[in-house]
Amino acid sequence: MPIELTTVQRDLTKKLSEHAKDACELVGLKCQKSEPHHFYLTVYRYYGKVQGMTGEIDRCIDWCMSKGKLVFTAQRFGNWCANKVKWEKEEQIKKLEMNKRYTESRSGCSSVG
Repeated sequence: MPIELTTVQRDLTKKLSEHAKDACELVGLKCQKSEPHHFYLTVYRYYGKVQGMTGEIDRCIDWCMSKGKLVFTAQRFGNWCANKVKWEKEEQIKKLEMNKRYTESRSGCSSVG
């Protein structure tokens, strides 16, 4: 069953492809397998879950360079998005736990006295 993207999502795949190619050229990184259709699965999975996907391409490219990677691909960006969702969930859980501890400590202090 082929992936069906909305018009907005298809436009995003084109933007991601163009942005990746431009950014890679600016920093001297090879950009392979980064045509719009290479981004279909990533957009299908993470559209609405990862905010600012073009900005995330820049972060992914920065990461590639910091790790000595020579090539950027849409697949590498898909893995980046998967990690981004995971990191955001972990951050959300951490914030909830901190809020819970803060609330418990406040209620514990106010009951004494």
